[in-house]
Amino acid sequence: MIQGKAVVLLASLFMLGACGGGSSNEGNSPGYEGDQSRPPISQPDGKTPPDQVVETPIIYPQMSVAQASRLLHQGTLGPTGAEITAASKLSAHAWIYDQFSQPITYHLPLLKFSPGKDQAGYINRIDTWWRASLSAPDQLRQRVAFALSQIFVVSDTGNNLRSQPEGMLNYYDLLLTHSFGNYRDLLEAVTLSPVMGTYLSHLGNEKANVELNIRPDENYAREVMQLFTIGLEQLNLDGTPKRDSKGNTIATYDQSQIEGFARIFTGWTFADTTSWKYPQKDYLKPMQVWPKYHSEFEKALLNDAIVAANEGPENALKLGLDNLFHHENVGPFIGKQLIQRLTSSNPSPNYVARVARIFNDNGQGVRGDLKAVVYAILMDEEARDLSQSPEDFGKLKEPLLQTMQLWRELNAYSESGYFLTWDLASSHGQVPLGSPSVFNFYRPDYQPLTLAGSNLVAPEAQIANSVASIGLLNHHYSSLVWRIASTKDQPTGDQILVNLLPHVQILEQQGATALVEYYNQVFLSEQMSEGLKQELLRVFDWASKYDVEYQVAYCLFLIVVSPEYTYQR
Repeated sequence: MIQGKAVVLLASLFMLGACGGGSSNEGNSPGYEGDQSRPPISQPDGKTPPDQVVETPIIYPQMSVAQASRLLHQGTLGPTGAEITAASKLSAHAWIYDQFSQPITYHLPLLKFSPGKDQAGYINRIDTWWRASLSAPDQLRQRVAFALSQIFVVSDTGNNLRSQPEGMLNYYDLLLTHSFGNYRDLLEAVTLSPVMGTYLSHLGNEKANVELNIRPDENYAREVMQLFTIGLEQLNLDGTPKRDSKGNTIATYDQSQIEGFARIFTGWTFADTTSWKYPQKDYLKPMQVWPKYHSEFEKALLNDAIVAANEGPENALKLGLDNLFHHENVGPFIGKQLIQRLTSSNPSPNYVARVARIFNDNGQGVRGDLKAVVYAILMDEEARDLSQSPEDFGKLKEPLLQTMQLWRELNAYSESGYFLTWDLASSHGQVPLGSPSVFNFYRPDYQPLTLAGSNLVAPEAQIANSVASIGLLNHHYSSLVWRIASTKDQPTGDQILVNLLPHVQILEQQGATALVEYYNQVFLSEQMSEGLKQELLRVFDWASKYDVEYQVAYCLFLIVVSPEYTYQR
């Protein structure tokens, strides 16, 4: 119980002056039977001839509103009331598969230049991310791509990529393309991205030349192992570290593998350039190889594998990426991080193992099937049924996702058509594709002092510093109270406005209690404590002297600064 309270208390780090309270699991036990983590695949009974097997369809129960809300908080960038209502008419399985079938909403085609400009700037990239993410029907894919962007990190903070908004958007589209594809294909696409090549400096990486004091750059070789595939320690299937006879963890690689992979990644530069030393820079097409700059030396890989000397650069790259992809760490290492990004910061070892098994084999002999992995994460019993979940199940809701849900629910817009958010680092502590380093805004194993002495982590708490917390509080207040569309009678230009009229109608036609219950469904998946409900009802008494739009705005503000909202269960 102490650990559970610590996690809820930790949520208040994101907000100052927030109200507290417990939560309830009522209405969140769907009563699923059997293994829901694996997509439905017909299994032979060993008796019926294969040509006479009749598949028995699996019946998935229709979700309640509370269950639909929980699923959509995990599987979208922030659900609206309308989306939750529509999903509640489906099973979890049906909603996920409907999302799998949605066309991809790519970001680069939506890029708009600023008025009077003939090229895009940094702010246009951020504007595009907001507009695409807010309106995209393929919300599950957008959520998974957002998660992948915090694993396969590139950033235009403090480097030359800031002047390449098209390239950055194209990289994000690459993640969207492969979100439900195969991890091996994703790994190769990321490796050959000129944006990643620029960020981690393997673009233009040359073979050794002793006379010129040139050695292959080891940056990408390190990060592709440490962050993108296997991590630093050998893992069991359930994500726990393996240990030697003395109880010490076992390293996954050493300097010889770093040097081997550094040689693998030599000889690649911008596509279609006519000069290696002074290349024409195309940030959209995958990198191409110049064989003369590729290392001809032998390359030591993982698990004692060797790429022979003088192996061609394309095949050497294939062998190197295959070697990484087939390492036994990849399933638990990547699977756990995706769980942390979607459902829970502290998944049980069994949850991690179930997801890792699906990564290793989707049931049809395919390794690395991300669609099956995402399905397994969302349909796992710990994710779908809180009565089957550990007490500490859940995660802190990232600031960008908090704002995203508010703006999606409140149909945010600007008269100019732009979403110009100039200083997200200060107001939210994070920027899409804008982390301070390759280690993202926070580490998956970050443990704040609040959780010291426990086995729990709270990755998102790493950005809950005083600047970001105060900035987010101020942002929520200004976006809700100062940007109400119905109160504006003058042109508002680039101001991002919110539409509170549908909520005002609920208040006027059904009363404050009905509106609070609506917010309970939309923002807290029917887990709002009685204490918070009473605090919200008192807001309307306190704010009765204000116009009704402001009463709604103050109620919403109190919700979003509450630890209950910040803690996604």
